[in-house]
Amino acid sequence: MKPLVGVIGGAGVAATNTLCEIIEVCGLRNGAFRDMHHPEMVIFQATQAPSRSMFLEGRGPSYIEAYLEVTRKLQAAGATKIAMCCNTAHWGIATLEQQSGIPFINIIREVILEARATGKRALGLLASDGCLQGRVYEPYLEELLPQANLMYPTPDLQREITRGICNIKNSARLLPEKHKDRPRTIFKRVTQTMFDAGAELLLIGCTDIRVDFQCDNSVDSLEILAQCILKETADDHNNTGAL
Repeated sequence: MKPLVGVIGGAGVAATNTLCEIIEVCGLRNGAFRDMHHPEMVIFQATQAPSRSMFLEGRGPSYIEAYLEVTRKLQAAGATKIAMCCNTAHWGIATLEQQSGIPFINIIREVILEARATGKRALGLLASDGCLQGRVYEPYLEELLPQANLMYPTPDLQREITRGICNIKNSARLLPEKHKDRPRTIFKRVTQTMFDAGAELLLIGCTDIRVDFQCDNSVDSLEILAQCILKETADDHNNTGAL
């Protein structure tokens, strides 16, 4: 069957749009010069699904049924594999795979494998409150990189991370470059504090962050997701030489 990735997006909207941009630019760097040189995808902006973070914080309803409904729609559109543009949503990946019967791309696992390959072991985690409270990353670290020292932000720093993520989703993202409330300004302060505290490598465990901020010495989950999608669909768009 022709590979076709279905993406559960909308978490967030800007992160999903940025995912498409990353994939398109990767295609250009690999020699694409026509539309047909890029992978086909089916993207559903699931903006009305309950908040994954609020659910894991105990402040809202489950997102699982809404994600199952979106998965079924993507399957009906021909998707052969599902990707979720949200780290926190991976808390329920096993349930979603079991109940839908379709495989999912697991970006948490891929982030940890990428971190393991760097040889660095002092890992700082930037993620949503729900991702931390739901221990989304920890089982994969325990399985794949048990010798790692996972460093968490202090409560004050975590509040800044949450503010930065929220500001990605609102007009603060459009503020001048160095404005104190611009997300990239917030994350510059956050990441420097994490490095100063001893982190050797940061895990960017929220795809929203990549929308307005990039960091050296990090593994960015949105970049990882883009690479996973390109790998899944490689046979579908590797003929870049045809006119």
